[in-house]
Amino acid sequence: MAILGKAYTKTTWNYAERPVASSKLNTWDDRIEAALELIHFLLSLAWGGGDGVVRHATSDDLKVTATSPPGLTVQVKPGYAFISQFPYKLGAATATTAVTPPTTNPRIDLVQARLDAWDVAVKTGTEAASPTAPDPDSNCVALGQLYLRPGMTSIKDTDDATNGYIVDARNFL
Repeated sequence: MAILGKAYTKTTWNYAERPVASSKLNTWDDRIEAALELIHFLLSLAWGGGDGVVRHATSDDLKVTATSPPGLTVQVKPGYAFISQFPYKLGAATATTAVTPPTTNPRIDLVQARLDAWDVAVKTGTEAASPTAPDPDSNCVALGQLYLRPGMTSIKDTDDATNGYIVDARNFL
């Protein structure tokens, strides 16, 4: 059974033909891409059709945690997600770049998974007396918020009233 449109056409080379000319092999490259996009779309629909983390694919799916010992970086656990209807995979625990503490007022930074680069990044928020977290960039999904205080020396998993701490921002499918 073939999918109508550009997703599939019969190959133009014979079984015993050797060598096969590259012009015959390259005639369906764009069709493979279209078929993969369709598969990604259908898988996304199977998990609800939105953006978010696939629950129970791995242990602590894409969870943001403090490093050991706590410092100014955080670690994101491996896991899977769908971002803009495309699958995303973080294969190994990844540490973020060091966060610069705010100088005057608290700030909330956002840890996000980026589909375009297949990595994680920290999006810096704005210092304010009552800070709000920034929105994720396009083709990104929020994983955690970092509540940062002036004069802090580390980021921890829980609030100790002195240092920064992590708030889970994952949306599960």
